[in-house]
Amino acid sequence: MTWKMQNTDVLVVGGGSAGIAAATSAARNGARTVLVEAGPMLGGELNSGIPVDGCMSARGDWTVGGFARDFFDACARYDGYIGPVCDFRALNVICIDPEASKLAAIELVYGAGVQVLLYTFADQVVVDPSGHIEGVIVRNKRGRTLIRAATVIDATGDGDIAAGAGCETMVGDPVDKSLQPVTLVFRMAGVDTAKLLEFIRAEPENQSLLEYPGFAPDKHAAVEGLVAQGLPKVFFVSEGPLLRKAIEEGRMYPTSLVALTPNSLARREVSVNTTRIAAVNATDTNKLSSVFESLHRQVEMCAQFLQTSVPGMEDAVISALAPRIGIRETRRVVGDYVLTGDDVLSGRKFEDGVAKGCHELDIHGRGTGHRRENIRDGGSYDIPFGCLVPKDTKNLLVVGRCLSADREAHSTARVMGSCMGMGQAAGTAAAMAREMNDYDDIRAIDVGALRARLKEQGAVLDGIL
Repeated sequence: MTWKMQNTDVLVVGGGSAGIAAATSAARNGARTVLVEAGPMLGGELNSGIPVDGCMSARGDWTVGGFARDFFDACARYDGYIGPVCDFRALNVICIDPEASKLAAIELVYGAGVQVLLYTFADQVVVDPSGHIEGVIVRNKRGRTLIRAATVIDATGDGDIAAGAGCETMVGDPVDKSLQPVTLVFRMAGVDTAKLLEFIRAEPENQSLLEYPGFAPDKHAAVEGLVAQGLPKVFFVSEGPLLRKAIEEGRMYPTSLVALTPNSLARREVSVNTTRIAAVNATDTNKLSSVFESLHRQVEMCAQFLQTSVPGMEDAVISALAPRIGIRETRRVVGDYVLTGDDVLSGRKFEDGVAKGCHELDIHGRGTGHRRENIRDGGSYDIPFGCLVPKDTKNLLVVGRCLSADREAHSTARVMGSCMGMGQAAGTAAAMAREMNDYDDIRAIDVGALRARLKEQGAVLDGIL
């Protein structure tokens, strides 16, 4: 079979948060860049409505800059930036309008001069015996094209390019191979925020509070802080009487949480993160497709629960479904360094750190199961360059939730703030490789020089706990 040919400096596969950061950063640093995305839109989970975790530590320090801040600035230009919001539980999150997110991604990626191929699938990885990737064969309605690139960045989330190149991967729990459940985020408009917050004030036992104790001196003060903030950031937990009783009575499916996050003040809209189907390997398309109907039924059940049981939600209506099923966990690529749970929980810093993470350890389980732990002192940790470099390859980088990490570390680094930081680092590194004479191995990059350039371009790498 014949195919067309195309040459480029950097090929990024996957147009989610990590991929758009990687492609934009590579192009901004002078590299000819192609971005391949299987779907119809750039942004991935940024368009789902869930908040952007991993941008600001519990202490209140920004842990991302550069591309991520440019992205938020673009959202603001489209009237879609609410900004940092505290849940008075464990997190400071960044809230955006997912419709503005779509526009912001287009503006930044196309504005940087990236060639974008939507509706295009990676079909085959061409790799030589030394571990050098010659290129990736992509497929769309025009046929098959071999895109040859000096550096390939796998931003697929599932590690598809790395797996296709024969890289070693890890999947799920190391003992029982369980995977975090998949979810379908949805949105509801017409929320009466004042009434909802008064309900939280009257019955705070339904809301998780002060898992990180630094937000307030006690739970009463945390509730008052949540009410004073004036935004519908609510985290109902299965241990609370409201959700527990609904699950026991069959009015809700078993879940650990119902998390509401503001998306649009104008539409009085929140996203709802709660649905879950466990034991689904999302790299099996048949299995992933088979759970869509069940997730849809959970959306209906939860919307009815909120409308009938939660003051302030009586008149709210379903306004949108996320554009895709949310996947928390599939392959993790084994890299030159494997980030560990101890690294993240201790807030470890690395000399070759090229991005940061600050999200809590966050492993969703079956039913109401959910393991959450704070990073030491509400701080942050570094993601070293070695986590982006798969073993036994020369010109491949991995970014996003397929980074090299154990399951505990992965559960925190997989969120979108960290993904954008990793993407900026990888795209910049790939562009710097283009500047080298006789470039053959991405490991030849001067990581000190990479860190310096990232900081020049706004990345946050130093100076915070």
